[in-house]
Amino acid sequence: MATASRRLTRKDLRQPDWFQITTEKALEYYAEHRTGVVAAGVGLVVLLLAVWGWQIFKQRQDTMASAQFGQAIALFQEGKHREAVAAFEKVEAYRWSHYAALAYLYQANSFLAVKDLDKAINAGHRFVSATKPDSLYRQIGLVTLANAEEQKRQCKEAVGHYTEAEKISGPFRASAIMGRARCAEQLGDVKSALAAYKDYLREQPASLVSLRVAELEAKLAAQSAGK
Repeated sequence: MATASRRLTRKDLRQPDWFQITTEKALEYYAEHRTGVVAAGVGLVVLLLAVWGWQIFKQRQDTMASAQFGQAIALFQEGKHREAVAAFEKVEAYRWSHYAALAYLYQANSFLAVKDLDKAINAGHRFVSATKPDSLYRQIGLVTLANAEEQKRQCKEAVGHYTEAEKISGPFRASAIMGRARCAEQLGDVKSALAAYKDYLREQPASLVSLRVAELEAKLAAQSAGK
């Protein structure tokens, strides 16, 4: 059975509705807290402008760094490594651009090409510091840095960086293992060198490194027999 609807009286009609009450309360709050409300609004506008400005700044940095990086790469590919070093230094000036980090890597390889090993090591450290852990870029940087250290006969440091690069899953893992093996030999650690070469063979079973493994095994056997 239908329920009779409540009849509105004149008194009911004179009562303020929900919208009116809410609006009045909002206006009262604004009147009481006007300074805080205005300050919050201004703060939000300033924050939005700062974010927008930062994005514009970074885009400009990337655009300018990209142009400089292209010129530096062209010099690098032409074998003009000393000129490339100077060009990559210009890229590094745009430090908020991701091209700046890449410039360190190419600078390290440019210094390696002209056998300026100290500067290659320095650039290699700077690139590694700019990379994320366990990334491909970190692996490339570590192998490049270790290669420079190996050429400078700083094999203890090189072994550490080769080992770190080896732990990262990526295409330069085998190169890192081989570098570790070479450095172990330079340090006269035949057992460690042999172990590293065997690790490499597990990565590259068809490699001629198997011949070096046989030589080192024979050397260790001879040393054991002579004791």
